[in-house]
Amino acid sequence: MNQEDFAQSIRDAGAEVSDAEKGLAIAEAGEKKLMAQLMLTAQVREGCKTAAAQSSWADRQDEMEAARIERGVAKGKLAASKANLLAAEVAFKTWQTEMATNRAERRVYGA
Repeated sequence: MNQEDFAQSIRDAGAEVSDAEKGLAIAEAGEKKLMAQLMLTAQVREGCKTAAAQSSWADRQDEMEAARIERGVAKGKLAASKANLLAAEVAFKTWQTEMATNRAERRVYGA
């Protein structure tokens, strides 16, 4: 691999992180919106007067569970994409070190 290949792999991994960050933001916004809607439903239809009662009712709904799972999946994708970025950076640093070692050996032993 050459330096540009490593740079491209780091750019690709960075784009993956960006997409994962966007996915997480969308999932979190969706979860908050759903919670607000369910709490309003709890107040109007279910007669829950306090925020705690509304929140508790909303937490018991299947849609809320699905939204939280979706957020968890998005967090997992973000963690995986950050690991891929780190792996690309480590691969570049390893290559860079090998090149420096080879140059030093050529200076010492000639070639």
